[in-house]
Amino acid sequence: MGGWAVVEVEERHHQVLAVVHHGINQHLGSTHQTFTIIEVRHQIVAGTNYQFIVETEDHKRIQVKVFEPLPHTNQPAHVTAAVYL
Repeated sequence: MGGWAVVEVEERHHQVLAVVHHGINQHLGSTHQTFTIIEVRHQIVAGTNYQFIVETEDHKRIQVKVFEPLPHTNQPAHVTAAVYL
């Protein structure tokens, strides 16, 4: 288990965001259509914590925290926090 590390944006990160898109809007009480990744940090725990900085179609920035459980759990990634910056 380690600390947070900034990582390059990869296709995997876009896939994780696609899975949690609805959850982000639920946390924010919004209906954003698109999220463009500005920055990604991750932390390896019993799964992976992600911290995304994203920008919406109307140029609002959001910090999104996501937990992705280990694959053997068969559980999807889910939003743990989302706030406007």
